[in-house]
Amino acid sequence: MQRSRITGVMLVGLGVLIGSLTFGAVWAATQIGTTDVRITAERLEDGRVELGLQQLGGGGVWGETQRPENRFLAPDAEVGALHQSEPITIEIEVEVASREERAATVYYDYLVDAGASIGERYNARFTDPDHPELVPGRFLCVIDPNDEGIEALCDGLESTYRGPVVRVEHDDWDDLRSELRARMAVQVPVAMLTTSVPTTILALEVRERARNRPWVTYWIELLDQHLAPSVAPFCQVTHSGTLFENEDDFFWGLSSEISAAAAAQLGVSLDFSSHSEVAGQAAAIRECVASGASVITTTLVEPEVLLPAIEEALAADIPVVSFNSGVNAADEIGTVLHIALDDHEAGRIAGEEFNRRKIRGTALCVIHEPNNVGLHERCEGFEETYRGDVERWSAEDPAAARSELAARLDEGDVRATLTLSVHSAWDARIVNNRRAEPVPLAAFGFSVGLARGVLDGSVMFTILDHPELQAYMSTVAAVMAERWRLDPVTYFNGMSLLIRPQIADADYMQRVVDAMYAERTGE
Repeated sequence: MQRSRITGVMLVGLGVLIGSLTFGAVWAATQIGTTDVRITAERLEDGRVELGLQQLGGGGVWGETQRPENRFLAPDAEVGALHQSEPITIEIEVEVASREERAATVYYDYLVDAGASIGERYNARFTDPDHPELVPGRFLCVIDPNDEGIEALCDGLESTYRGPVVRVEHDDWDDLRSELRARMAVQVPVAMLTTSVPTTILALEVRERARNRPWVTYWIELLDQHLAPSVAPFCQVTHSGTLFENEDDFFWGLSSEISAAAAAQLGVSLDFSSHSEVAGQAAAIRECVASGASVITTTLVEPEVLLPAIEEALAADIPVVSFNSGVNAADEIGTVLHIALDDHEAGRIAGEEFNRRKIRGTALCVIHEPNNVGLHERCEGFEETYRGDVERWSAEDPAAARSELAARLDEGDVRATLTLSVHSAWDARIVNNRRAEPVPLAAFGFSVGLARGVLDGSVMFTILDHPELQAYMSTVAAVMAERWRLDPVTYFNGMSLLIRPQIADADYMQRVVDAMYAERTGE
C-alpha cells in the first residue's frame, strides 16, 4: 500500500448544538478515506462557549484539542444564527492502493466469481433431484504455483460447490503428476479444475490412464493479470516528424499525442521518437534494443532497410508491433501483429468515388513520401478502380512542392488530384486557389482546415487515415504483447488488424464539425 498524507480544512460551526459533543467522519479531499473527529464545547465563567476540534489518533486515543482563532460564542449571540470559526487544517493519513494492488484486487474478485460459477454448474450436474441431500464427490482444484493469485479460482469453487474441494499444488511437475496419479488410484474425483495450460496438459495426461475419468474444466490465462512493469520502457519509433519538429506533419503530431495518452492510461513508460530518414529510424530501434525495451512499436515505411534492426530486437526477445505502413511485409519480418488503415482498399474506394462523380482523364496520385510503401499501396488501389489514367507524382524538392505541383497542373492534361496527407492537400488547395480553373481535389486525412475544405467544396472528399486509432491500438497491442503468456509472435502469427476506410463527404464533415463545436461549448 502507498501512504498518502492529505490535508483537509474543517469549518467549526458556532451556535450549533451548543453544549453538546458532536462526533463525525470527514471525507478527505478527493481520496477515499475517513477520520473520526469530534467538536468540543466548553462554557466559560463569563457565559461564553468555547469550541474546539479533536481528532481520533492511533490506539483510539483522542488527540489534543485544536482551537481556531474565532472560536467563542458570546452569551448574547443571536438565537438561530449560524456563526463560523476560522478554518482548522487537519492531516489525515490514508492508505492508498497502488495501481498494481487495485488491478490485483479486481482480477481476484473476477477469478472468485468465475470459480463460484464453476461450482454452481457442477452442483447442477452432480445433484440428484430425487436425493438432493446427497453430497457430490471430491473436486480437485489443481493450482499452478507459477501464476500468482490464480488460487482465487479455488476460493470461488469452495464457496459454492457442495462437495469437498481438494487443492493440489506442487512446484515440481513430476511431484504434481505423482500426486494426481495417487489420487486417481485411491479415489477418483468426480471433477478437476486446472488453472493453467501446463496443469491442464498434465491433468489430461493422468486422466487418460485412469479407469474412471473425471470431468475436467480448465482455465487458460493467456494474458498475465499483473500490470506491465514500469521500469523497462516501451519504445515507439516512427518515420516522419512530430507536430513539434515539423508543423506540416499533422498526422504524426496527433499520433504521438494519442500514444502518450494511451501509455499514461495503461501505466507504462513510453519513449517516442520519429525520424525523417529511415536510417535514423533503424538506429533508434537499435537504441531501444540496447536500452532493454519491453516492446518496440514501429512503422515499416521501408521494410528492407528496417529488417536488420528489427531482427536484432527479436533476437533479444523483444517483441515488435508494427503499425501504419508495411502491412504486406509485417508477417515476413516477424512482428507480433500489424495495425493500419487498409491502404490498398482505401485507394480502391477513392477510385470508385472518382468514377461516381464522373471524373475522367488523368488523375495525379500525389505521394509526399516516395519511399513509403503504404502510400504506393494507396495509389495501386486507386489505379485498380479509377476508369481514367493514374500518374504517381512526387515533388523532386519537397520544399518546392507547391510550385512543382502548379507547374504540373499547368501542363493542362490533369483532370483531378488525389493527395495522401493533410499537408499535401493544403498545398494542392493553395495551388488551386491561384488557378483560374481549379482541378478537382480529394485527399486522405483529417484536420479542421481539411474539414472546412470539404464543406466549402474546395475538396471533394477525404478518406480518414485515423492516426488516433493506429496510435492507441498499437500502444495497447504493445502492452498486450509484453503481458502475453505464450510467445506472441507464434500465437498471433503475423496477424493484421486493418481499419476499413470510409469516405468523409460534406455531410459527414458537417456532423464532425458540429460535434467539435458541441464538445467546446457543452451544447
